[in-house]
Amino acid sequence: MKLSLLQLFVLSFWPACMMVAQDKVNMKFGKPTKAEMQMTTYAAEPDADAVVLCRLTDVEYTIQQTGYLVDYKEKVRIKVLKPEGVRFAKVVIPYLKGTPIDNRNSSSKLVLKVGATDNNSVSSSFDEQAGAMTTADLDRFSEESIEDLKATAYNLQGSKVVKSTLKKGDIAETKINDQHYQVEFTVPDVQEGTVIEYEYTLHSELFWLLHDWFAQCEIPVAYAKLDMNIPRYLLFSMEEHGIQRLISTCESGTMRYKLESDPLAAPTIIPSNHYISVGRNLAGVKMGNGVWSMQDQCAGITAYLKYYSMRGAAVVDYTKTWEQIDEMVLKSEDLGVQLGEHSPLAQELTDAKVAEIVDQRQRAEAVVKLVFDKVKWNGRYEMSPAATEETLKNQGGSNVDINMLLLQSLNDAGITAVPVMLRTRDQGKLSVEFPAVQKYTTFIVAVVLPQGNLYLDASSANGGFNALAELLQVEKARLVLNDRKGRWVNLQAAVAK
Repeated sequence: MKLSLLQLFVLSFWPACMMVAQDKVNMKFGKPTKAEMQMTTYAAEPDADAVVLCRLTDVEYTIQQTGYLVDYKEKVRIKVLKPEGVRFAKVVIPYLKGTPIDNRNSSSKLVLKVGATDNNSVSSSFDEQAGAMTTADLDRFSEESIEDLKATAYNLQGSKVVKSTLKKGDIAETKINDQHYQVEFTVPDVQEGTVIEYEYTLHSELFWLLHDWFAQCEIPVAYAKLDMNIPRYLLFSMEEHGIQRLISTCESGTMRYKLESDPLAAPTIIPSNHYISVGRNLAGVKMGNGVWSMQDQCAGITAYLKYYSMRGAAVVDYTKTWEQIDEMVLKSEDLGVQLGEHSPLAQELTDAKVAEIVDQRQRAEAVVKLVFDKVKWNGRYEMSPAATEETLKNQGGSNVDINMLLLQSLNDAGITAVPVMLRTRDQGKLSVEFPAVQKYTTFIVAVVLPQGNLYLDASSANGGFNALAELLQVEKARLVLNDRKGRWVNLQAAVAK
């Protein structure tokens, strides 16, 4: 699912007529200031249709007997400056369900199925005495929901501020696919000059998978603040991205924890890491003109889990090297296991005597032709492949469904073929400083020949080798090899040859 800039922004003053000092940001929601109501232009970007006056995101963890929960508490205030800015009355909030149990659109399945190390020998369910929680238990935590949603439009009528409040019946929930849902609403009575406020809580069981936070969107942002208080049982690597920089700090903090099994017991104080990131006077970001991804341009924070534990339990370490992630890929149940299996087209390859073709490139071309004659790409890029028998039966599938069939078939024909893991360009550049399998969004096929590698994807069936779709032409992709260390390859350079 491809999200708009504003969708990602939620998931994620300089009023011209009455200048307000930077330290006078109005963080009290429910009562816009006189300056905000009378504002007509935004000094930093006079042509802006609207401006985000204030955006506050509080990320709060709760420790429960059965694990962790995390709440994202969002508050947003927008000033509509021109008639074109009325479009920001429509708000779409994406969230997830069914993750990672049946998530074929991300790599979280790889993380949770095989990401933990030797500490998985502890019990298979959470035990309050031992404090053990394994990756098997994480599969049970898969739901998010939007709660406590409210939105209000504030309009000046003479000297009086008139409020228009969102009604419950105006909120719609839509299922995009098996994992992706969204809540959508339109704030009523929005016009030029309106101040829009909305707030909600995204309640998530996916405590190990913090949502990316973007401080910028397509309109300027006067002030944005991310405030996260995370128990030290969970340690994340924080990666900042974007062109404009945030002011970020991390300090020691505390949290209160109370046993559910003993409601009369006094709460326990536990240590936490308190992260704060602030952005001021951030420019609006326009897509287009060679800009593929919001993440490459917009100031924001992406978090990657390093380790977790529960009170006194063995630590489950998610800190990885890229070599360890190669191993995770090769051992994963949906990708790695299938790599070692024979193709359902093995008999047809034998009957066609493909393995007898001496020239390896010609042999590879014969395999590719046979596969593409049997299956067609459905237009989707994914991460986890279906069983190749299912792909063949359905006569097609996603790019990785067909790529897995290609890998099996090529290897059965005596051609060395391996997966190349990558992050598609629309998801931002793959940063290698913090190794994490979540950074991958799909994989293609590398045919390893003595004269050099040839690259192929199901989406480039008509173009042949090294004719990759522009979305796949990335500078950093990971060649995963079974018997030796993987390495980085430049797919842009390969296509240019």
